[in-house]
Amino acid sequence: MTLPELPKDLVEEILCLVPATSLKRLRSTCKRWNHLFKDDKRFARKHTDKAAKQYLPLMLTKDYRICPINVNTPSLEVKNELSLLDPHSAAQFNIDRVFHCDGLLLCTSQKESRFVVWNPLTGVTKWIELGDRYNEGMAFVLGYDNKSCNKSYKILSFNFCNKDSEIYEFSSDSWRVIDDIKPRHYLEYSRKCVSLKGNTYWFGIDRRRSLWDPSMALLKFDFGTEKFGYVPLPRPCQVHGFEASNLSVVRDEKLSVLLEDGSTSKTEVWVTNKIGENNVVSWSKVLALYPRADFWHGASCLLDEEKKVVLCCKSKRWMEEGDKVYIVGEDNKVKIMDSGVYTIEGSCPTILNYIPSLVQIERAGGKRKRGE
Repeated sequence: MTLPELPKDLVEEILCLVPATSLKRLRSTCKRWNHLFKDDKRFARKHTDKAAKQYLPLMLTKDYRICPINVNTPSLEVKNELSLLDPHSAAQFNIDRVFHCDGLLLCTSQKESRFVVWNPLTGVTKWIELGDRYNEGMAFVLGYDNKSCNKSYKILSFNFCNKDSEIYEFSSDSWRVIDDIKPRHYLEYSRKCVSLKGNTYWFGIDRRRSLWDPSMALLKFDFGTEKFGYVPLPRPCQVHGFEASNLSVVRDEKLSVLLEDGSTSKTEVWVTNKIGENNVVSWSKVLALYPRADFWHGASCLLDEEKKVVLCCKSKRWMEEGDKVYIVGEDNKVKIMDSGVYTIEGSCPTILNYIPSLVQIERAGGKRKRGE
C-alpha cells in the first residue's frame, strides 16, 4: 500500500516551519526540494517570515578563517572552520574582516582587491571586484532599504580619511559615488559596527574633540535614504559619565550597548525597546555588572537577554595559550573558557551571532542564482 502524496502547498507550509539548518540536510531528498530551498525566492522569503530563527556564534581566527562555536558552560566547542574557496586560486579566502547582515556574511581581505558576499548555509557567493578604487583604508558594510517591498541589497564603501563614499547596488552590479555624507564623527569599525533590519549602526568619536577626551556617539546609516543619522545613547552616557564601549545585536531584534563607568568597575548593559522614525529610541537596562576595572578592554561581546549573561571574547595575554571566552551573568561570577584558537594578531577579537537563512543574493537584472 502506498501512502498518498500531500498537496504541494501543504508540503511547503510544513517546510516553512523547519529550521534553516535542517532544510540544508533535506536538499538531497529530491530535485524539487533542492530547487525550492536553493532557487525559489518566494519560498525563501516565506521561510524567513515563518521559521524559528537559529543563532550561531561565529569567531574569526588568526588563520583568517571563520569557526562556529558552541557554548555549553563550563565547556566550549570550536567547530570546524567554514569553507570559503577563492575561485581565482582554488584556495581558502583569507578573511580579516567579517560583517553579518540578514544571513549573509560580507568578507574582506586587506591583501585582495575584491571581496565576497556569502551565504554559508546555501554556499551562494557573490564576488565583487574593486579594481582601481581599491586602497587599504577602505571598509565595507552591507544593508538594504527596509521600507521597500523588494529587498535589494547594497554595500556602502567608505574610507576613514576621505569624505566621499560609494554605494554598490546588487540589482545593477554597479558603483556610484555619494558625495560628502560623512558625519563629524570618526566611524569605528570592527566590533563597534553592526547591522539591524537593513541599517548599519556604529560608534563614532567626535573629530573635534581631543583623542584624550573623546565624545562617543551612536550613528546609523539608513540604506533607504543613504544618509547618516544620530541615535541617542542611554541616559547614563549623557548625565552620569558612562562610556559606551561595545555594540551588538540581540536576536536580530534589538541593539545592545555595554556602558562602563570610568570611575568604578560598574558596567551596565542596555537594549533598545524600539527605534522609530527620526531615530527616536527608548532603552531598557537589563544587566548591572561589577567585573574588574579593565575587564572589557579589547573585548568583543554578545548579550543573551533570556539567560541574562554576556558572552565575551578577549585576546590572549602574554604566556596564555589561545584567546579566552568569558561568560558574565547577573550574579557577577565570571566563567572562563579557553577557546583554543587565536584571533587575528593586533585586532580585537571578532565574535558575532550568525542567523542561518535561505536568503538569496540578487544578480544584476533581478536574477538570482548560485554563486560563481
